[in-house]
Amino acid sequence: MSNAITMKNKQKTSQMTKIVLLVSFLILLGRLIYAIPGAIEHHAQKKQLQMPPETTQPVSAPQNP
Repeated sequence: MSNAITMKNKQKTSQMTKIVLLVSFLILLGRLIYAIPGAIEHHAQKKQLQMPPETTQPVSAPQNP
């Protein structure tokens, strides 16, 4: 009798563990999807700030001695 109770309890615990892991994975996946657009935008802004602005040098007229 004791063995049957233990097996039933073990199955219930195993099922609960699977549910908890699934919920944790879904939360992790949701956070990743939520963070991706902000990370891409941040990366683009950082890349744009690191590029030195193009400056043009004025062309000087040749001097005749």
